[in-house]
Amino acid sequence: MATRPGSVTFVAVLTYLNGALDVIGGVILLIARDQVAGGGNSAAITTSAIVSILLGIVTVVVARGLLRGSTVSRALVAVVMVIDILNGVLLLFTSQVVTGVIQILWSILIVALLFTRRANAFFTGR
Repeated sequence: MATRPGSVTFVAVLTYLNGALDVIGGVILLIARDQVAGGGNSAAITTSAIVSILLGIVTVVVARGLLRGSTVSRALVAVVMVIDILNGVLLLFTSQVVTGVIQILWSILIVALLFTRRANAFFTGR
């Protein structure tokens, strides 16, 4: 059984943080939906807040799976990062170059950390 490499722990911590921020942001949006809607359609904002909270919870579960060596969690994070890379490319075409480059580089870093030789040994050794 391989020991968990630091890169996997780092990615899991970032994933936990992302999930927690999604939940916190969703709760804040839910509480402040009337101010955010400004008299508009608060149903869409409520839906967005609830989706954010649910995604945050799922993200925390996925992070826990990374720490345990779950290949499903690893695959989910990799798929999300590939989607983030594609989104970053789209940002490049919408004149948001800095944001797009940061998103692309960040996502590549996460994927690279999840697929190092030691990470591969950790996930296949489970």
